[in-house]
Amino acid sequence: MTLTGNRPWIAAIALVVGVIGVAPSAASTSDDAVRAAVAAGHSARVIMQFATTADRDAAFNRLLDRGAAVRAVDTEGGPALVVLSSATVLATEFPNATQVSLDAGVRVLADTPARARPVRNGSPMREESVARPRSGLAVAIVDSGIAPHADLPTSRIRAFKDFVTGGTTLVDNCGHGTHVAGIVAGTGARSNGLYAGIAPDVDIVALRVLGDDCSGNTSDVIDALEWIARHHVEHKIKVVNISLGHAVLESIFTDPLVQAVERLSRKGIAVVTAAGNKGINPATGEPGYGGVGVPCNAPSAICVGSLDTKGDADLSNDQVARTSSRGPTRFDLLAKPDVVAPGVNIVSLAARGSRLFREFPDLRVQDAYGEYDYFTLSGTSMASPTVAGAVALMLRDNHKLPANTIKVALQFTSRILANTDVLTQGAGALNIAGALQLGDAINPSVTHGANWIRHHVTSANTDGNGQQIIWGRRIIYGDRFVRPQYAELHLKRWDDDLVWAYDAIADNVVWANGDNVVWGNDDNVVWGNDNVVWGNDDNVVWGNAADDNVVWGNDESDNVVWGIGDNVVWGNDDNVVWGNTDEDNLLWGSGRLREVWAANVVWGFWADNVVWGNITRATEDNIVWSNGDDNVVWGNCSKASDDNVVWGNDNVVWGNNVVWGNCSDNVVWGNDNVVWGNSVLTGGRR
Repeated sequence: MTLTGNRPWIAAIALVVGVIGVAPSAASTSDDAVRAAVAAGHSARVIMQFATTADRDAAFNRLLDRGAAVRAVDTEGGPALVVLSSATVLATEFPNATQVSLDAGVRVLADTPARARPVRNGSPMREESVARPRSGLAVAIVDSGIAPHADLPTSRIRAFKDFVTGGTTLVDNCGHGTHVAGIVAGTGARSNGLYAGIAPDVDIVALRVLGDDCSGNTSDVIDALEWIARHHVEHKIKVVNISLGHAVLESIFTDPLVQAVERLSRKGIAVVTAAGNKGINPATGEPGYGGVGVPCNAPSAICVGSLDTKGDADLSNDQVARTSSRGPTRFDLLAKPDVVAPGVNIVSLAARGSRLFREFPDLRVQDAYGEYDYFTLSGTSMASPTVAGAVALMLRDNHKLPANTIKVALQFTSRILANTDVLTQGAGALNIAGALQLGDAINPSVTHGANWIRHHVTSANTDGNGQQIIWGRRIIYGDRFVRPQYAELHLKRWDDDLVWAYDAIADNVVWANGDNVVWGNDDNVVWGNDNVVWGNDDNVVWGNAADDNVVWGNDESDNVVWGIGDNVVWGNDDNVVWGNTDEDNLLWGSGRLREVWAANVVWGFWADNVVWGNITRATEDNIVWSNGDDNVVWGNCSKASDDNVVWGNDNVVWGNNVVWGNCSDNVVWGNDNVVWGNSVLTGGRR
């Protein structure tokens, strides 16, 4: 790739990015792609993170002496280098870095347009956008730039920063960023309001990270997010939209782009991301699972899938677009997306002269005056800004809403789609009117543990066409559900200073700046200590009948149920099944074996007996799901051990009488009647 612009690069040789593989010598500090490049002897472009600035600067000099192209970066997460070099040179620096990640290429997440599709007028956004005076809020669009348009003139573009060339002139030679910005904030001036955006009263901050070919680098996206972190107060940025991404190559705990998203979320900025368009298994042509990309896999990101509304007002025929990426996330197994929103045949602003405008003339749409000022695109790239616009409206009405609270309101009020599992639709289809209603009712100033609903709210509303929408009342929290009644309470987990699902993911992990959220420490959030107690009555409970936050194994339909009839059911309506006896395989889908998109998306899903050791959390190395022997084995003991922990057998119940242990029948985890792995059932609810 050519190095251009005002970047402080120092280059001595031409370099080529390698392919994906494995290099065991770098396994502890590098991602899949970096290990592959080193093992194959390929050059690579990587992001190196360091513990101290001194370590970073020393590495900078060594790499420069060895002919590498190097750029120093200072992020809120710590010092880093962006390096292009040979496999041999990179390998010598692995021991000096805390983490080495591929500076992966990122692309727009719009589906490849169908050239044969005739020019169509499209349909306006389902939710009505009411013109109001300027709200003062700004939404940052991290994309391919922006071209001024009659629907979004220069006066509405609060700031522009070009991370590709360093230029200062408003530009979008790809055309994707302008389309995305119009979905958020276009006024519809050239269409008499027909193609207005969701929030036409907010301003846009455009950050260009994609070049003329609609592609870019992860490091530029991180630079843009760091810029937002420094300037969000100045420009009143409360929402960020990221309609781009790349495949998951490492865990959320080390991925630098995920970390950058989490740092923004901790500042109270809602980061809305596109799930991706890898929803079809290329080997079968059928829906596949595990295709959600980066940064949609960030726990606190609002991950959005694509909904096909069929271009009409009828809600009953809505369905998730086949191409929309499904969960779970690779390595960390989080349930994504969070919600789905309209993303098929969306008409928005055209950037005349851009690549998309030139190459796909059949997707141009005429305005009210016969000019081609609009354009049709599909994909999660279009669904994400629909949600970003809705979030802007929520903050316009209640500017004190924390980012995590916004996520709760969006999920809770979403409309559940029939015959669609959680890993496909998340909490359901976006319900803007409902989210505004619930968001306006929340008072974030009340004390923790108190009811924060300031006035009566019903769990239903009507949309712009007078149709009733019943709220799904789901809250998807990492890899589980939270009982719906906790949406009424001001819990610490709904605030900005906690990583979403922090207590469901791992302990002893430090997020953000090192002083905001600490897992497994005494500072703010403690796992198993004074502040957040795992297995007691304070915040997180496994197998208790009533508590503040999370219950596993309760008999209420809105909760997560494990161990019913020798099967393990995850979610509502039996949509998602783990360890069903009908198959000697992991079923994460509905009613039959669902293959996951591509072997390199989620490792091991192609095998008949799925061993999760390489993709689940690092501390659970020998977890086996549904290996044909007692359905599911979970634990740290050998399979031959009589006392091994078995999940899914007759004498094991998770929720009320569950034994948790590492080869012992006497280990009790949690509350009085929580027993794991023991055949004696005492107390609790079945």
